[in-house]
Amino acid sequence: MELTATPVPESRRVTSTAIESLLDLAAIVILCLGVAASITVLAWVGIVGLGMACWLILGSFLNWLVFRALAEVIRLLKRSVDLDYAGRISGSYVDTVMTCSNCGAILRSDVCCDSCGARLTKVDPKD
Repeated sequence: MELTATPVPESRRVTSTAIESLLDLAAIVILCLGVAASITVLAWVGIVGLGMACWLILGSFLNWLVFRALAEVIRLLKRSVDLDYAGRISGSYVDTVMTCSNCGAILRSDVCCDSCGARLTKVDPKD
């Protein structure tokens, strides 16, 4: 008797240290360092350094924005070729993947399960 299974949608959270996560972390660190540097300039120089402090905050914000945009682009590129990515793409909250009803592995094919070898049957949308 041939082993068969049906695709089951299941949401899973992917946890790993990917480059997009590191870019997000670097963005936050740069923003915090910029704010700390501007506060330091104001403390040392006083009101005379207000212009420099504003430029430091603006520069760190723009760096934060660029790093976050790079992380977003990497996530979108990974999603476009069906690779797992860390973090969340703006505007999306839950990603549904098809899993094998026999072993629970994520399905990469519409024909059979790569993990247990079960042949996949079509799911009736009325069910």
